[in-house]
Amino acid sequence: MHQPVRVRPGEVMCPLDELEDPGSKAFRVVFEDGHELDIFAVRKGRQVFAYVNVCPHQYLPLNWHTDIFLTLDKTQILCVMHAARFEIDSGEMVYGPVTTDCRLRPVPIDIEDGAVRLAAEGVPRF
Repeated sequence: MHQPVRVRPGEVMCPLDELEDPGSKAFRVVFEDGHELDIFAVRKGRQVFAYVNVCPHQYLPLNWHTDIFLTLDKTQILCVMHAARFEIDSGEMVYGPVTTDCRLRPVPIDIEDGAVRLAAEGVPRF
């Protein structure tokens, strides 16, 4: 399994066309102080959504392989640890154990000039 792409806040994560439609890709945010955070991006048409790579139920990574975050039919985000499923465009849980605030934590991104860019500010830290 290869390592996630490393990116700093404000940097381009990847060209939009590098993400399958639908598809997902893992990234590792590296902050100025050296702190790191695993996130992932999911493309759905011309839109891209990004989330922290942590299941809200067990606080474990969602994926089993670096860039695999979606169900087989690629319509929802899947936690491979206990089969919880989440909406791509909102991060809301649609199947799995119900807990308080059961949704994925969003990461701010922009699409500009055909590239997916991590926001310079507002990226969550754990």
